[in-house]
Amino acid sequence: MDILDQFREAIDADGRTRKAIAQAADTDPAALHRFYHGERGLNCWALARLADVLGLELQPKASKPKRKGGK
Repeated sequence: MDILDQFREAIDADGRTRKAIAQAADTDPAALHRFYHGERGLNCWALARLADVLGLELQPKASKPKRKGGK
């Protein structure tokens, strides 16, 4: 499950309209609509506010260890 699916599930489970969620996250409702439908992304600040409103925690993806020989 990718991050868009996780946000979409959280939005659906929230019980508020997407417009109300966007307003609570101080995000343009049209931008949230396009994000929800996979038509565009959101910047990191908008995603952080949206995650906060939805009760989600954003965590950085663990990086892979470097192989011997520097490659």
